Amino acid sequence: MDDAISGTQAGIAVELRPGVLGPDWSVVTFEAASDALRARDASRPNLAEKWAVALDDAEDRIWQTVIKLFVELGRAPRSEDIVITSGLDGDNVAIVLRKLQHRDLLGLSDSGEVLHAYPFTSRQTEHIVELGGHGLNALCAIDALGAGAMCGRDIVIQSRCRACGAPIRILTANRGESLNSVTPPGTVVWHDLSYAGTAAASCCPRIAFFCSDQHLNEWLGTTPSRTGRRLSADEALQVGRAIIGPVLEEPGRLAQA
Repeated sequence: MDDAISGTQAGIAVELRPGVLGPDWSVVTFEAASDALRARDASRPNLAEKWAVALDDAEDRIWQTVIKLFVELGRAPRSEDIVITSGLDGDNVAIVLRKLQHRDLLGLSDSGEVLHAYPFTSRQTEHIVELGGHGLNALCAIDALGAGAMCGRDIVIQSRCRACGAPIRILTANRGESLNSVTPPGTVVWHDLSYAGTAAASCCPRIAFFCSDQHLNEWLGTTPSRTGRRLSADEALQVGRAIIGPVLEEPGRLAQA
């Protein structure tokens, strides 16, 4: 399929690979999660341009390879790691990585090395995902919540309240599809909708956990004007599953559903 962007009964989705749509609206049942995803779409008017043409096989292979290597290695993969794993030569890998950066699927250094590939980043953040025996930095709270469903594994998320710094700990269940425990139980997420250039440089640093609604409201009251949505932990998990969950999905699952 040449045109990768489409509309569903729920909202806008793009075809990541044959039969795999992102966001995956089928996992969204909470109205607040649906509203947050629709608002996210509205904040990114260049989405249609970036996804006017679907990923080709090499682009999709490299994209998945980078993310899988993050999980396997516990760090951002180097170019040589990607070459060895993907079977493509170095020149082609470099070209494909730049194409993926243009779509805001990953970010590169000036020398062409991977810095981040949603949901993971090489820089230190306040959101640590315990997965595959490693502690991986997630770009934001939503990315952290979606990582388990993406990998089909349960994870532990260690984070902190953006307002007071209190520790927040979340365990998933059902291979990342539900929450086992959330500590403290009143934890909420601010899903920021600002977008300029890349998510990593705009909304991601502002998408955070808060230990309570009180601390979220206090933070909003002392920061510049914010556009976003307040989500419960369960609602935020659905947003994370919808956005991040399909990233490594095998072709054809949704087409056969």
